[in-house]
Amino acid sequence: MIVSLRHALAFLTRFPVGSHPQGQDELAKSVPFFPIVGLLVGGLGAGAFAGGTELFNPAIGAVSCLLVTAAVTGGLHEDGLADSMDALGGGWNREQRMEKFKDSRHGTFGVLALVLVSLAKFSALNSLSGWLAAGAIVAAHVLGRSAAVVAMAVLPAAQAEGLSAAYGRSLPLSTSVAAAVLGLVVAVIVFGIWMLVPIVAVIATSLMVSVWAVTKIGGSTGDVLGAVEQAGECAVLLSAVAVLL
Repeated sequence: MIVSLRHALAFLTRFPVGSHPQGQDELAKSVPFFPIVGLLVGGLGAGAFAGGTELFNPAIGAVSCLLVTAAVTGGLHEDGLADSMDALGGGWNREQRMEKFKDSRHGTFGVLALVLVSLAKFSALNSLSGWLAAGAIVAAHVLGRSAAVVAMAVLPAAQAEGLSAAYGRSLPLSTSVAAAVLGLVVAVIVFGIWMLVPIVAVIATSLMVSVWAVTKIGGSTGDVLGAVEQAGECAVLLSAVAVLL
């Protein structure tokens, strides 16, 4: 259990906790801990938001939160979002789209996606304050990663090799159920009677990204899972503004 958590931390963050998981078994065993890593990253983001808000104002708090969470994760999910938007939005056929996934450079679609999603997150955080903001940040990171885990289990892999394919072959259904349950628990704690709003929002955004990926390339990739996570984060923060204010 401790080893699997360390593997999840090594893969999803820049913390110096050891090597990445090796082989499909280690990959699969680390997946249940993805939402728990979200708890940690979200907690750090909430702390950064509180510090920036206390020292300056909510706008600086929002920027601090986005900066700290991106630094902790190395922009892993943001990179997946940008690559997915470039590939799914810019390629003329499946072959071109799959090639774009391999290109480390970001194009117009990717940059626009990063800017717009970051602006949406910033605007949402700038509208929240205190414990509402802290809870929403943690919930966003947990539910976003829960959505990505569920997508791993549900979506076919777009290619025989790669992150999504490796996880998909080894991921038991119980793992995605556990991730979904943790997300539900956090949603209940943060949103109370309004819990269905962020849950439905995350499901809706995950479905949109997933259907788009299946239509364009026949399934998911590691980058698509990153896009699912980012869409989920954004959906939860916007839901918090809608129901908690």
